Amino acid sequence: MALIRFEPSGFETTIALGARIVDVTDEFPDAEIPYSCRSASCGSCRVEVVEGADAMAPAETDELEVLEAVDEGEGIRLACQLRLVGECERIVLRICDPLW
Repeated sequence: MALIRFEPSGFETTIALGARIVDVTDEFPDAEIPYSCRSASCGSCRVEVVEGADAMAPAETDELEVLEAVDEGEGIRLACQLRLVGECERIVLRICDPLW
């Protein structure tokens, strides 16, 4: 289990190993992450992984292509693709400004 915090809402909850962030935010809309496609094609759910990046599954090709297209820097991921795969105490995700 890990504590996860969403910024700027400040919402916190715990998540289990193997959990997908999109599922957590479906269960807890107070996280306030915007979604559109949910399949790594629009980039609306971009987040900066402030803490806990090493515990997340690495980005796959579809996610990397979207992030490259929107010219995002290091530490930016798509929340719809994030999954907890390693042990950590705390994860902090900061929502990026919308593209539109």
